[in-house]
Amino acid sequence: MLKRPRQIIAIGGGMFSMEPDNGLLDKYILNLVPKAKPKICFLGTASNDGIEYREMFYNFFDKLPCIPTHLSFLEPPKNIEKFILEQDIIHVGGGNTKLIMETWKKFRVDKIMRKAWNEGIILTGMSAGAICWFEDGITNPSPGELRRLQCLGFLKGSFCPHYDDRVELRQAYQKLILNGILKDGYGVEDGAAIHFIENMPAKVITSRPNAKAFKVRKYRNRISELQIDSIYLGKISDLEQSAVTQNNEDVLNTAVSFIENINKHDLDGLFKLMTDDHKFIDSMGIVISGKREMRKAWQSYFKWFPDYNITLLHTLLTDDSVAFFGIAKGTFDSNLTNEGNKFEIPASWRAKIKDKKISEWQAIADNEVVRDILTKHDKLAFIKAQIESRLIRK
Repeated sequence: MLKRPRQIIAIGGGMFSMEPDNGLLDKYILNLVPKAKPKICFLGTASNDGIEYREMFYNFFDKLPCIPTHLSFLEPPKNIEKFILEQDIIHVGGGNTKLIMETWKKFRVDKIMRKAWNEGIILTGMSAGAICWFEDGITNPSPGELRRLQCLGFLKGSFCPHYDDRVELRQAYQKLILNGILKDGYGVEDGAAIHFIENMPAKVITSRPNAKAFKVRKYRNRISELQIDSIYLGKISDLEQSAVTQNNEDVLNTAVSFIENINKHDLDGLFKLMTDDHKFIDSMGIVISGKREMRKAWQSYFKWFPDYNITLLHTLLTDDSVAFFGIAKGTFDSNLTNEGNKFEIPASWRAKIKDKKISEWQAIADNEVVRDILTKHDKLAFIKAQIESRLIRK
């Protein structure tokens, strides 16, 4: 099982309930899970588990390659924790943030959500469903009045949705920060979302060309708004079926299986997933051709780095290829094991699939730290290589 990072996508406004003919943010979130059909669960707690909101969820996601379900606290499952931890994505709808906090605490779901987050289940939410993940939220106990609401605190600071659509909300949010009632935070417009990996904002993605997100903070007794660079995901109709066809499912499953075998150091599993003319391309453009040659190469690499492991952060899928972005790490197998023998580097991988097998595998990373480790232990590495060569010839 691949170890996945903690991720939260906080949405200012949009997705299936506000943009049913768009689908960009919805599909972006689904594509974060390296599965052909991820399980996505809708929580309409903020709208008191209203049926109409839930039906909008099913009407949209029933058309996509996923397994949609929902959690209603009016009719909760017998084992709520088990149900939540079986999901790949938890999406929380908009409405009343205070109602989310009160209901979740009553059912101990606040603690279950932290466990889900720590286990790598992707948490998402729109409006109130985004506010709940932060330290500070905003609530309106009476018309025209906004107050601070203590939320889950998975993410630092505060969050304000609908930053372009509701002027009074934007002004009140800034005033609360200026008066020291709310912590600094993020103002996010409709059609924009911030993707957090661990506690850091990794990027802003948008379903509308001009949607924006801002870092909002108090600076010298004034409010500072710093616009965060964003990525427009491009126009895609939610009715298009080309996003993930059966062929796409085969492509993704094959690539994920290959990474799982890498993490298990399963040479036989890797060998079975390679085409006869399999090609490996490293970061310097060096090419190794043939599945038998690559079996030898993987065997040597696993002996040099016996704990080599890949952690996935993001996945992009095309008709016959998959791109993975993540972290590669390992420890050189030296008798003098210390921190200087370890590496942990950002990396990406590209897999090209043919007939449910890997025809090309490309690794892209700054391997200078790995080369330094091998240079540091050049004598040992040379001896190991000689022994490996003899074993292979036998």
